[in-house]
Amino acid sequence: MKYQTIISSCYCGDGSAKLKKAEELAYSYGDQLIAQVDISRQLKTIGELVLSLDNHMAVMDMGKTCTRCAEIPGGGCCSAYMGNENTDALLLLMNILAGIEVRRVCDNGVECCFLGQRGCILLFKPIFCLNYLCHRIQKESDEEQLKNLEKKTGELLTAQSTLEQSLIRFLQSKG
Repeated sequence: MKYQTIISSCYCGDGSAKLKKAEELAYSYGDQLIAQVDISRQLKTIGELVLSLDNHMAVMDMGKTCTRCAEIPGGGCCSAYMGNENTDALLLLMNILAGIEVRRVCDNGVECCFLGQRGCILLFKPIFCLNYLCHRIQKESDEEQLKNLEKKTGELLTAQSTLEQSLIRFLQSKG
């Protein structure tokens, strides 16, 4: 697959189009991708980094902070725009390869389509969703917590980016 074809088919379109493309890629290449030792190892490493970040966020009590914010009118950063613009087919494919049942769970046109009752259903999240630290989080956290959060987020995003490049190389090899 040509690089330009990968870019236009995996990064363009709305959330539904990107999910459909991820499902097509998983159907066509999922077993081959999982059989790649490098890709399987990267998926495992990313899963460990996600767990480490999730544990740190729990220590910071970010779930309560985000829930409180989401309950007020205009609150919350998990918007429909975020779900449509910040996800891409390769990120969704990573989630599928990791065993996540990726599906649209919210279609109210306001919230992210991947936002379930207990938060985001994605294991591997878009860059913006991981990098964004609103003023409430910054205000309710101490400097050391924020530094550790940014470090863990950076490690996770670097690993996700490396996996994304591996997926692109694999798809390019498929002509």
